[in-house]
Amino acid sequence: MPACSSNELEAYQANLPLGNESACGAIPRTPAEIAQARAYLVETASPGYTMTLQGAELAIGRLHPEFAIRLEHAIREARSEGLAFAGVFSAYRPPAFGVGGFSDKFNSLHTYGLAVDMRGIGSPGSPEAQLWHRIAAKNGVVCPYGPRDRAEWNHCQPTSVKMILAENPLRETVTAAGPFDLETMFEAGNPMIEDVASAAESLSRAVPTPVRALEAVAKGPEPTMRVAARQRTKRNARVAVERVAAKPLRHAKLERVAAKSAQHAKTQRVAAKSGQQAKVERVAAKSAQHAKTQRVAAKSEQQAKTQRIAAKSSEHAKTDRAAAKQGAKLGQRRGGGRPLGAEEAHQKSKSKRA
Repeated sequence: MPACSSNELEAYQANLPLGNESACGAIPRTPAEIAQARAYLVETASPGYTMTLQGAELAIGRLHPEFAIRLEHAIREARSEGLAFAGVFSAYRPPAFGVGGFSDKFNSLHTYGLAVDMRGIGSPGSPEAQLWHRIAAKNGVVCPYGPRDRAEWNHCQPTSVKMILAENPLRETVTAAGPFDLETMFEAGNPMIEDVASAAESLSRAVPTPVRALEAVAKGPEPTMRVAARQRTKRNARVAVERVAAKPLRHAKLERVAAKSAQHAKTQRVAAKSGQQAKVERVAAKSAQHAKTQRVAAKSEQQAKTQRIAAKSSEHAKTDRAAAKQGAKLGQRRGGGRPLGAEEAHQKSKSKRA
């Protein structure tokens, strides 16, 4: 590994074990110092999209402790020197967000809590930007692309390294969604921290470097093991992102299936209820029809009975009239007097015979 003050720290490739104690500039800090620094960074932040998405406390809380303390000192001084709105715009960024210039987001130092983007330091090449770069370097904060880089003038780190390659131990401490464990990630980042003296000299070394140029250098001839390691890391990251993306989709699909089943069951219940109701209605209609038929039949029978009685009465009356008429005729022939009733005529006839 190049010395901490080396000008060659462009892409860190050393295969240091996790927990390596040969940190260049990371010194023990008390929890109170770290908490105070993070609180100040949150207070003075001007959050952009990714900070808002995570919450400023989480995005700042994932910055390396040594870097957070140095950044706090630099911002305090910058504000006292006239940069009243200097503050962090973007801090920790997980690769899954897909934000940043590198094609492989695992190349970015933002992924490991070792980079921020600033706001309130003026435009590229402005006097404000140059003032910020001088103050930052004095406080051990490296802005490796220089104050005139039109894309990265506001990008600052605790190291001159601009790109994290596949074999870097830091790669094993994070997933696409973020760090496995913060302390492990911080320990793996310790060797990256430059001492303050080296960082102060970084201003003279800072030069604009297009991200694509860095990626081209990184893709030069590499041993087979390095290529395989990088491909494995990319594959693992892609799988992790796909799992994260697929989980809500699976959940939504299960919810749709459950909703569809519930709707189907409800439709079946409604259909069954409608069928039962229709059956009841048919039975009721049939019963009503049957009752009506019975009433009609009873009425017809009663009418027929009435007609029979009337006919019988009419026949009886007719017989009586015929008998009366016959008696009257007989009386007229025999006595010339008033017509005899049938009984009188019969009595008279009986007396004569006697």
